[in-house]
Amino acid sequence: MVFHSLYMKKPSLIPFFLKLQALCLFLLLVQSCTLFKKASFTQRGNGNTVFFDQVEIRISPSNGIQQTAPDPALGVIEDSMGKVYMDGFQGIEYIAPSFFKYAVLLDVEVEKLSNKKLVEYIHQWWSVPYRIGGSTMSGIDCSNFVKGLTNYAYGLNLPRTSREQAAYCSEINKEDLKEGDLVFFNTGRGISHVGLYMANNKFVHASTSMGVIISSLDEPYWERRYVKSGRMEIRNSLK
Repeated sequence: MVFHSLYMKKPSLIPFFLKLQALCLFLLLVQSCTLFKKASFTQRGNGNTVFFDQVEIRISPSNGIQQTAPDPALGVIEDSMGKVYMDGFQGIEYIAPSFFKYAVLLDVEVEKLSNKKLVEYIHQWWSVPYRIGGSTMSGIDCSNFVKGLTNYAYGLNLPRTSREQAAYCSEINKEDLKEGDLVFFNTGRGISHVGLYMANNKFVHASTSMGVIISSLDEPYWERRYVKSGRMEIRNSLK
């Protein structure tokens, strides 16, 4: 009412009173709206515990930071094989990037790569060149690569050569291949090349032309030279 009577007596003051009225309204909003109130330390956490977006961070006396488990209400991404290949982490975001690489090469879901040691060893030796009789990162042959891979991933101590490895394994049908089985080829005279079967008709091996690589049994070169498949026995396990 006061502003209205002043408007009528002195119209020139209308812009001034409109600005004053807006300022008063703004101050009332600032005072009453909780969005503008600064949260106190007790609202953020107690003692040495501070919360940021519902992630609890505890600051130790040594100034180190320890992240604790998130609020269960937030939820996590889980699957039945998480504990096998993610070292106890429950969530696809914790899988190493290398797993996605080999999942694509094998055309499988990354969750199906359950043998972490197998992927680790392949990734470590990936693209290492072929060298007959070799056993180092400077060069490795097919049987030495399979021997080291099976020892690391499965705890088995295979014989040295591809021919001896073929004799060591129990022969199986090609249609029954599963991860960890061996595939043998004739690239010279008799069995002279070996690889380890992975999935979807694909196997990892030390190729003479491309080094350690994943190839397909359906490729014409390997299809023509395929001899047999074998399953390793546990009799010589190092576990």
